[in-house]
Formats: sequence, structure tokens, C-alpha cells
Amino acid sequence: MAPPIHIKLISGILNTIVLIAGIRNLVAPGTPLVVIPEDDMFQAHFGAASDPKMAHVFQLFGVFMIMAACTKHVTVFGHSEGTFLRKKLFFVLGLADIACAAIVFQYNAPGSKGFAVLHGLEGVAFIADAALRKRPVKTDSKKS
Repeated sequence: MAPPIHIKLISGILNTIVLIAGIRNLVAPGTPLVVIPEDDMFQAHFGAASDPKMAHVFQLFGVFMIMAACTKHVTVFGHSEGTFLRKKLFFVLGLADIACAAIVFQYNAPGSKGFAVLHGLEGVAFIADAALRKRPVKTDSKKS
């Protein structure tokens, strides 16, 4: 059973942005993206464009952003089957989203609140789906 449309919408938007930012961090750390509000202030705050150590940290973080975004895209859009594995992944990824949102929200860096809100929203949506949506067990029509 495929995830509902609201999960696809929330996760699709957030993780496309995260994927773009991750690729930017990997290829051109510190370069602001026009599609992310206040990204110029966020990038200037951390100085990845001018500090080689921060550029390295941003590149490493970019790899993890790409990995997380691709994992979520595959989990949400990859296949209509895998219902119970998806349920477990939604729970784990949802908790990670909420932890990410809390950490980002506490730091108070310029331009980071929207990022925190999107991750919190996805986390709540994933956990609610994992906890509340019924997943019927398939019956085995083949006997071995």
C-alpha cells in the first residue's frame, strides 16, 4: 500500500530541497541557493565559503543530506509494496526528523527556522502514519 498523498507532498517538497542543498554543500560549500529563503545569511554565518575546515564539514554534511533525502524519496515513492518495512522506516526517520528540527530550532541561525519547521512537519507526518494508518496483512495465496 503506497503512502497517502499528504505524506508524498510533505516529504517530496522537503527532501527535494534537502537534496539540492546537499548537492550544493558537496560541490560548492558556502554558496547560497536562491530557492532557499535567507540562505545567503545562513551560509555567511557559518563561513563555509571562506574557511576550508567549515567547507570540509559542509561537504561531509552534504553527503549525509543526500543520503537521507534519497532514503526518504525511495521509502515514500519507491514501491507500493513493503508496507511493514515502510512503517518501521517512517517511525525511525520521523524520530530523526524531529530530533533534527529540535536541534536546528534551538541554535537560532539565520534562515534556519523554515528548515526546522519542515523537518518537524515531516517527522510528525511520518510517525502519525506509522502509528495510525491500518496496514492489512497480505494473505499467502501460494502454498509451498
